[in-house]
Amino acid sequence: MGTMAERREWTYDGTELAWLRSRLGRPEAGPGHVVSDLVPSGYGAYVRIFHRFEATDGSGLSRTWQAWAKDSGVPFHTELSHLWLRSEDRGPGRSLWQVEDGALDDSSRGALARVLAGVSGGQAVYFAYDLAALLWDEDEPIIRRASLADLETVREAVRDVVGDSGPEFWWPQDRSWVVTTDYDLLSTYVGCSAETAGLLLGDDKLETLPVTLRTRADWETTPPPHPWPH
Repeated sequence: MGTMAERREWTYDGTELAWLRSRLGRPEAGPGHVVSDLVPSGYGAYVRIFHRFEATDGSGLSRTWQAWAKDSGVPFHTELSHLWLRSEDRGPGRSLWQVEDGALDDSSRGALARVLAGVSGGQAVYFAYDLAALLWDEDEPIIRRASLADLETVREAVRDVVGDSGPEFWWPQDRSWVVTTDYDLLSTYVGCSAETAGLLLGDDKLETLPVTLRTRADWETTPPPHPWPH
């Protein structure tokens, strides 16, 4: 897919998603989709977390976007798309590497939850499935209230309904951060404080870059002109 799937309109009034949905959208028209379409406005910082590439040969190896970008001669950039990367397939249906759309890889998801738990402590967290619930013919968004420690339990509990995706949105009771993993995208985006962003950007288990609300988030981006910053 070149763009995020379009969302059917349904009513968020009276749901825990109402506040979040009311703060999404871009201030001006433009190409593609941007971070403000995904993550609410009003946060001090925004971070892109790249879903890790994993080997398809069962070796358990992984590959970073930064390494593949370097091998492809393109910059590790806030709007980096997998379409910029040099193909290393061994023929039709024989990809060497795969990356999940709509779900952080297990290692990155665990690292993200660990960092955010250190920020928010034991307060309740909301986990929401929006587009995934729509595509799986649910009548309304699926929202679960639990702790960050229960993230995998929540994912398992809704697996039969929405598969392995998501959660699409998660945020704590005080709304001090929001995590968005769009159903169609290969990266996760976080809105948070500058201090929390620093923790995410500095965690060696996460592949991250700082972004802004205007940063393109869809696949159909193009590499910036030379010279590229180092």
